[in-house]
Amino acid sequence: MTAPQETRTTTMGLDKDSPTRVLTDYEIARALKELPSWRKREGSLVCAWTFPGTREAVDFLALVAEAAEHQGHHPDVDWRASAIFLRTTSHDVGDEITLRDVALASLLEFAATDSGAVAVPHRHQDVDLGIETQDPAKLEDFWIGVMGYRKGRDGFLVDPEGRNPRIRLEGTATPSANRIHVEKFMSHSGLEALQEALQPHAGAGDRTHAPALSIYTDADGNRVGLNTEQRDEPPAFQ
Repeated sequence: MTAPQETRTTTMGLDKDSPTRVLTDYEIARALKELPSWRKREGSLVCAWTFPGTREAVDFLALVAEAAEHQGHHPDVDWRASAIFLRTTSHDVGDEITLRDVALASLLEFAATDSGAVAVPHRHQDVDLGIETQDPAKLEDFWIGVMGYRKGRDGFLVDPEGRNPRIRLEGTATPSANRIHVEKFMSHSGLEALQEALQPHAGAGDRTHAPALSIYTDADGNRVGLNTEQRDEPPAFQ
């Protein structure tokens, strides 16, 4: 008499093994056939929904929180009036899509349908900043320091909170003569610490309009403006 074979359940047609297993492109494409609101994007699943009004959007946020707690996996959420933007990825395995991302997306897909949401995936946009340079390694510490980033998948510099644009340092023997300019809007309370961190890489910078605006330049001449809520003069009375 042989031992009975272990029964393996499936989710979305995928073998249910470790929830942190990184899915293949094929598995992701197969799962997305049952997730019409979602799109694959650079190691994550993203979606956007609109609701009849702000009240309905807020109610849906409660459902998102409940689903996240149930799955033990939390998406990045951006609420804008009657629109909600979501992203789910598994940071602990290198910002990749895993079974738990698909499971969470499935729960939210059903919840959105029941809530009368309208999927608007085209509205979920991301912005990457590219910098051409002959020596990417020479610029990494500057941009990691000024933005508070870390080096992520595919060599991009990424925001640990997942809120701000990624930066790609593009190595080329013939960098363009055009130079980028990045504006960073930040709290004045963090300005002094950041200025001290930048000192070894860019000196004191241009503080002509500080604390409202401080300008720093990296080794290739690309500039970043640190904008705070402080102003050179109070706003005009209106």
